Amino acid sequence: MKTAIIQFNPKTADIEENADRITSYIANEKEADVIIFPSLAVTGINCRDYFLSADFIERQNNALEEIKELSVNSRDIIIGFAEKCKDGLYSSVALFSNGEEKILCRKKELSNAEAKYFKSGNGAVNIEYKGRLMTVSLDKEKTCNTDTLLNMALENFQTDTINKRLKQKNYQEIRVNPVCYSGTYLYDGRSYFSNKKGEKLVEAKAFCEDRIFLDDTKSYSPLPITEVNKYDETIDGIVFALKDFCSKTGFKKIVLGLSGGIDSALTAVFACKAIGADNVLGITMPSEYSSSGSVDDSYELAKNLGMECITKPIKPLFNCFVDEVQNQKYNDLAEENLQSRLRGVILMNYSNRYNALLLSTGNKSEVATGYCTLYGDTCGGLCLLSDIYKTDVYKLSERINKDKVVIPISTMTKAPSAELRPNQKDTDSLPDYEVLDKVIKLYFEENLPREEIKYLCPNQPVEQIINTILRAEFKRKQMTLGIKLSERSFVSDIDYPTI
Repeated sequence: MKTAIIQFNPKTADIEENADRITSYIANEKEADVIIFPSLAVTGINCRDYFLSADFIERQNNALEEIKELSVNSRDIIIGFAEKCKDGLYSSVALFSNGEEKILCRKKELSNAEAKYFKSGNGAVNIEYKGRLMTVSLDKEKTCNTDTLLNMALENFQTDTINKRLKQKNYQEIRVNPVCYSGTYLYDGRSYFSNKKGEKLVEAKAFCEDRIFLDDTKSYSPLPITEVNKYDETIDGIVFALKDFCSKTGFKKIVLGLSGGIDSALTAVFACKAIGADNVLGITMPSEYSSSGSVDDSYELAKNLGMECITKPIKPLFNCFVDEVQNQKYNDLAEENLQSRLRGVILMNYSNRYNALLLSTGNKSEVATGYCTLYGDTCGGLCLLSDIYKTDVYKLSERINKDKVVIPISTMTKAPSAELRPNQKDTDSLPDYEVLDKVIKLYFEENLPREEIKYLCPNQPVEQIINTILRAEFKRKQMTLGIKLSERSFVSDIDYPTI
């Protein structure tokens, strides 16, 4: 059997475009006996309430009818789709052969988000296909007694799982995964064929559309096992997600605030890698509390990247507000937040005027604790670092600088500060980031009891950290979109009541 996997990048809810590209792939496929597309290839992933629309499902079904007709010339097509039945909607896999349709399986294990739209199906199903016993599944892999597993379960990118290796399974595996950024989820592709020893024979590239092919009549040597650096992979994943977001939303330019700090510097690097430095504008907006080094570092970064940087001081705006609205200066938290909101106004103005995507620059540690200003530094259409701890921001920046200095050394070594009052440091309001990030991981990702965390973090303000994070939920509910990179993220998984 000659099998082709099309590692497809669907556009969410754009049925006509997805269908046109699928039919083009099929028309250009000259070698394969069977062509396999990922789950929900025609509708796209994470369509949410589109799945409740009868018109949306009908349009998908009309597109599938045209795709089915392309199977009449002894070329089978396997594809995942949303199947409408009398008792509800299922996430299913269909086989089109000689113009006929056969349902191969229906997804059984549904997430909470999926359960709103889909019914639980029969799960993995054994079929006889072209003289072999094949198990077809949309669910996470289970032990099965089969010749071949066709694994079409959606698997999103996670930095803590990329180094996991295949194990001996006593069955071959055909792994089909999409590649896209959709609804905060990043799907990295890496579709593959593996033998019964768990050795990959052919593997698709990560973070790009690809087509891979396997001819069962030929002998393949196993691919060499290569360990990957999780920080390099994270960089590639974020750059792809941003590029995919801009491509599908039509943004051709990006604007962001440059503070001279490491978060905005790393975000600028990602932006330049994704759409080119000529299309990225950085704006430095010093206040009376900003150090000269903050502006200098911003311009040095921009020069290293080849991007444009301009300065728009906020002191005149701040003084006007103090004189005309407040009638006096208070030197309090409200005025600290005012500075951040004035910067947000400047950035949003540029975003609106030039149709540029505004990137916010907060990291996971800040998102967790609410160490940010609503309608200020949280303004934006996408936040690239919202699932990356501050400690990992430094490690990613070190990888960026591994061959040459891109992010200025002074940016890497200065104490983090919002610079909203004299001599301000992040540690005035937060514990050391090593401690903070450890507590967040233990409580909100590993779900350990508070007393156990106190034992693991002796003499640290564990209760204060946890309670601060719980109180900040109202801010997280109003923040920009992010990219899920960990198993449990504040972007899409961790969800507490606001009151």
